[in-house]
Amino acid sequence: MKKSLITITLGISILLVDYSFASGDLVNPKSLFWKGVNTLLMLAILYFVAWKFIKKFFLDRRESIKNIVEEAKKARDDSRKALEEANQKLEEAKYKLEESLKIAEETAKLEREQALKEAKEIAERIKKQAKEAVLIEIKRGEQELKKYAVQKALEISEQLLKQNINPQVNKAILEETLKKLEA
Repeated sequence: MKKSLITITLGISILLVDYSFASGDLVNPKSLFWKGVNTLLMLAILYFVAWKFIKKFFLDRRESIKNIVEEAKKARDDSRKALEEANQKLEEAKYKLEESLKIAEETAKLEREQALKEAKEIAERIKKQAKEAVLIEIKRGEQELKKYAVQKALEISEQLLKQNINPQVNKAILEETLKKLEA
């Protein structure tokens, strides 16, 4: 309501001043005097009627601009704080990342060493089992070879005995064996 009253008053006063100077009769001093008085009267009325509203308007405008500036400063300060916090969190995240990478590398190294150690132990066990298997096979082979050798020796002995023993030699061996037994 106040703004519309101010607007109407300003509009009327501007129209009156415009009308008084637009009449075109500037040569007549009387007319010029009354036009000047009319303008001063309009300005005085404007001052007394609208000055409070105009002053209030400009004070309110100044206050709103001041508030906007303060809010902008506060927003800027908040933004700076948020930026600092974000930078700090970024640095912390970088540090944590570096620590995590170091831990991961150490863990990988330990696991690699453990895997190599286990692989060496498994290889040693396999070698040991292979040696034991070879020794067992060698012993088995030796036993089979001995059996084979004994069997062949028996076969050869039998053949030799069959070829060399005749009834006279057999009789002499028996007699000699009996003598040894009696004595």
